[in-house]
Amino acid sequence: MKLNKGAVLRLMESQGTLLTAKQLRGLLGLKKSQSPKLKAWLRKQVEKGTLVQQGVRFGSTRLLEHAPEVPSEEEQSSRGAKFQSSRGKTKHRTRDRRSGAHPRSLQLRQGRFERSRRGFGFVMVGDGEPDLFIGEEEQNGAMDGDTVEVELLRRRGFRGRRKGIIVRILKRGNSTLLARLDRKKSAVVAIPVNMNSGLAKLRIPREHDDLEIPDGTLVEVELLETESGTSRTPQGRIVRSLAEVNLHELAFERIIQENQVRTEYPEAALAYAEQFSTRIAFDPQSGRIDLRDLPFVTIDGRTARDFDDAVTAEELDGGRYRLQVAIADVAHYVRPGDPVDAEAVERATSVYFPTHAVPMLPEALSNELCSLRPGVNRLVLACTMEITPEGEVSDYTICEGLIRSRARLVYDDVEEFLQGRPSPIRNPELQENLRLMHKLSQLLERKRGGRGAIQFSFAEEAIALDEENRMTGVSRREQNSAMRLIEQFMLEANETVARHCVHHKLPALYRVHEQPNPVKLKKLQRVFWHFGVTTPMARLQKPSAFNEVFEQIRALPVKEQLQVLLLRCMALAVYRTENLGHFGLAAEFYAHFTSPIRRYPDLCVHRALKHWLTQQRFQGLDRKARKRLQTPIPEVLPELAEHCSQQERKAEKAELQSIDLLKVSFLERFIGEGFIATIRAVSNAGLKVLLDPHELEWFLLLEALTDDWYSFDEETLTLLGRRRQRIVQVGDRLQVRLLRADVLQRTLDFETVRWLS
Repeated sequence: MKLNKGAVLRLMESQGTLLTAKQLRGLLGLKKSQSPKLKAWLRKQVEKGTLVQQGVRFGSTRLLEHAPEVPSEEEQSSRGAKFQSSRGKTKHRTRDRRSGAHPRSLQLRQGRFERSRRGFGFVMVGDGEPDLFIGEEEQNGAMDGDTVEVELLRRRGFRGRRKGIIVRILKRGNSTLLARLDRKKSAVVAIPVNMNSGLAKLRIPREHDDLEIPDGTLVEVELLETESGTSRTPQGRIVRSLAEVNLHELAFERIIQENQVRTEYPEAALAYAEQFSTRIAFDPQSGRIDLRDLPFVTIDGRTARDFDDAVTAEELDGGRYRLQVAIADVAHYVRPGDPVDAEAVERATSVYFPTHAVPMLPEALSNELCSLRPGVNRLVLACTMEITPEGEVSDYTICEGLIRSRARLVYDDVEEFLQGRPSPIRNPELQENLRLMHKLSQLLERKRGGRGAIQFSFAEEAIALDEENRMTGVSRREQNSAMRLIEQFMLEANETVARHCVHHKLPALYRVHEQPNPVKLKKLQRVFWHFGVTTPMARLQKPSAFNEVFEQIRALPVKEQLQVLLLRCMALAVYRTENLGHFGLAAEFYAHFTSPIRRYPDLCVHRALKHWLTQQRFQGLDRKARKRLQTPIPEVLPELAEHCSQQERKAEKAELQSIDLLKVSFLERFIGEGFIATIRAVSNAGLKVLLDPHELEWFLLLEALTDDWYSFDEETLTLLGRRRQRIVQVGDRLQVRLLRADVLQRTLDFETVRWLS
């Protein structure tokens, strides 16, 4: 039967629902060979505006007349609507997808869309539900970072995940993007620089064009939205030419934009942060405890400016200790709903780049008034814990206090002192305090190791910068004793506060880390057997079993890659409104309490504690007085927990991308030169290598190995050449030549010169 285009349009209008090309072919009695022609015609009609498209389904434009209203911008952005709107199941009636006639119930979810480099993506729906897989043809014009509505499908997707189709874009993650102008005779289009944006091109209407900008110029384009639910060729408006902008600055701007990092504070927030007096005096009537006689110190990185925590310890009789952790009292200054809080909740976290930080709070608070700088009075929430000889907390108190830090110490200097090497720390009182705290931290570390806390061992890349923030080199460093000292003290305070919040039923955000995926662990069994690991993967439902495996792979060249495989089997740590424990720490109770300057969940915990402390002070009053002075308990909703988890992911992604950008900028000058690459991990996509002489880690795509066709063996973690039978494995070395460095795309192209192993 010949394709009758008029019949197709009449059929779609009569059906009153969306249909796939396959369904249309069946209803029209067309042959399978006519599918490509039908699909091409349908897409053309979408571009003309005759039809609408949602994923792989098409329908009449009359469907728009009955489409549900999209919430207004004010409704979406308001604080109450954002975190109090229901994200549960929504049901609508429509016709059955297969017959086009019978009504059925749709299951809809809302969440944030993340697109992978391979084209598919996932929607994070929160509330403990697994992410939904979204195929490349089910994205309906959604871009990475968009808030979308998804219809659940019956069939499964990638690796058995639940699958969905995006039916509505509720809110764009980004309203502008970077693109290259492509002027054709028939139309002007902008090609997004981010090849993973989800949009192949944007059409620039004549009224939104700038004729003075020549073809091929980089431009900033504002996305123009069409009717909700359609997938017509997206349109854009040229905002400005970027021809004169420095390429490296533009590349960093792209990272900021694509990860929706907020870099500017509203004027109201800045003004609010500046209103507080910088002079802090002790007020006996405030209910605070004066802790200024205690030898608190801060220990941080050399470039840190926001000092959240100060610590001190003393030894008691019978092998017991008293540990005191004082945390900046941010909640004293940042109150729910004030201008700073409104911006802080949007950011939810500070973002740390190698060159600088984008703080959650204005610098007047983050680096000044809240920062526990030495020699000045600072307001704190203090947790004092009495520790038994076994490392357990036998008693604790939480109070609002006032401290004056004795010193601002640096990790490297403390490490030198603890290892008996020359150090700038000369004060005898400080030295004695550090020895005692080191002894206590080792006790706490043994306790956690004994109960099974997982102890991954990864070397961290440290980027060296010059005075102009240009990369000069890379080094790799392990966590030292000074870092572990602070880590153990913070863990102890976090666990103690989480237990307190649970027992007193305080509304808080808890840090939750669930058990690893048993299906993923099972798939790794043959891999670990190959490398001589006798522990069954099924036992890794207990954290202590991970450490058994680490002991067995400690001396293997592939140790790091095997650790990464195990790490990928584990759940992501997230924020929840209920305490579900922390698998990795083998902790029954866990929350973030120690960094309110840079994490919003910590600020929520502080507010809950301060409300509880206020109620305790009212206990001696009569009922009428308590009722008169009582303040409402701060509310913490699941939507806020999900938002904070998502913001944390975006911040981590932005930081990693900025490191890649620095590496590409650094190696740009070496185009045409050779490097010795040592293989650190092998996968089906390529090789993770260490480039000498710069000790720089990079991922070498499989296409760079041009001497043979290689296939990946998932069991042995090796590549095998088909013609020469070369086995490529961790530890092998090869010489490579740098061909291209693309700063804007953060990519390096290499070719293989010769194998050295």
